[in-house]
Amino acid sequence: MERDVICAISTPPGEGGIGIVRLSGDEAYRIAREVFRLPAEKRAGVFWKDFHPQPRRLYYGYILSDRGEQVDEVLFVHMPAPQTYTREDVVEIHAHGGTVPLQEIYRLLLQRGARIAEPGEFTRRAFLNGRIDLVQAESVLSVVRAKTDRGLRAALSQLQGHLSVRVRELRQGILHLLGETEAGAEFFYEEAGQEEGTRKGVATRVGELLQQCEYLAGRRAQGKILQEGLKTVILGKPNVGKSSLYNYLLQEERAIVTEIPGTTRDLLMEYINLRGIPLRIVDTAGLRREGDRVEKKGMEFSRKAIQEADLMLLLLDGSEELSEEDFWIYRQLETAEGQLLFVIINKIDRARKLTTEEVERSFSAQRVLECSILSGEGLPALEEAILESAQLGEVSAGESDIILEARQGELMQNAAESLRDALHALEAGFPLDVVSIDLHQAYGFLGELIGETVGDDLLDHIFSRFCIGK
Repeated sequence: MERDVICAISTPPGEGGIGIVRLSGDEAYRIAREVFRLPAEKRAGVFWKDFHPQPRRLYYGYILSDRGEQVDEVLFVHMPAPQTYTREDVVEIHAHGGTVPLQEIYRLLLQRGARIAEPGEFTRRAFLNGRIDLVQAESVLSVVRAKTDRGLRAALSQLQGHLSVRVRELRQGILHLLGETEAGAEFFYEEAGQEEGTRKGVATRVGELLQQCEYLAGRRAQGKILQEGLKTVILGKPNVGKSSLYNYLLQEERAIVTEIPGTTRDLLMEYINLRGIPLRIVDTAGLRREGDRVEKKGMEFSRKAIQEADLMLLLLDGSEELSEEDFWIYRQLETAEGQLLFVIINKIDRARKLTTEEVERSFSAQRVLECSILSGEGLPALEEAILESAQLGEVSAGESDIILEARQGELMQNAAESLRDALHALEAGFPLDVVSIDLHQAYGFLGELIGETVGDDLLDHIFSRFCIGK
């Protein structure tokens, strides 16, 4: 199908060694060739209309302006359909990475018939032209936004189609069951007990498919951590060591550390790579009942961070007895489902006035740990506890179980619920045509997951998150 030629600067804005302008569409080569000249053409002042570049080979030359003036010296590559990213003719012009030459090349191409590409339109065309499915298309963005090597490997696994294969196998299994249930609903069984035997066999296979769907849906929690980071909030009364712990995890001095209470008045947030697990770590303003107007505003931000946290690290001063301030902060931490609370006794290098046993009696937490942020004692154990809280197994290059997108996780959960309904219907003795309704729903949810059935509104939403040029 003929399409407009789309054009975009595919490298980030600003200065760099190389900048790439990309075109895709049936007339991509014609448009790009109008502004590109080989060195011999430039010297002779001619244009060889019969020149046909070899596919996927870089050619050195120049981009000329409307007046024949040199805009930049570039590398030019033509990639004919269908062996391209979009399965359309694609041309890339590799120029110097400055804003002015790239924008001038971009303007010349638009002037000759190309149009500005929409966000994610190259990847959208790859999906619409059947080169990739919707899971693979979404994984392109996950690759770009990966925060750790483990997140990158999980995204690359999806891009290579491992999750898509699993989903297609599930759909094929459901399709076989649909054929069996619909045949059973249409014909009467002449032999006694034949229908009952069929129902038991269908129920067994529905149960197996349900188990697989539930397993994959459950892996969304791990995918969310790899994609968004484990949202970790450091809490405690002022001057208990929050900023010191923040700096330790970050391995640099980002937060001001002094003996003056209330130094941190705003949220400090950074991503760190903790052995392959991305932590979105937040150093909060100290929570206390009193404070000036600026401090109170900081504490409002702290409460919002608490509500959104996956893991809360509540610091206590081991050189002091528990105070009413400590208990007041703890009461602010009404943990929601899925949130974890670790209580950390800091400053154990000083004379101890607070024991682990006392903390365990006073606070309800998943873990109670001891450390000295100053000396480093106990900090490796804290790192191990944080890693365990992520509940991530080893992610290998061939990992196919991680679901990175919320949309995918929701559809997998919906498919599991439909299979569960089908199983209940079989166990309750409902007719097979009723069971087939639930199976059809599960089949449809999985089809939507990989993009077999999807509307333009959803595609607009998915690809609007991409950058222009991807």
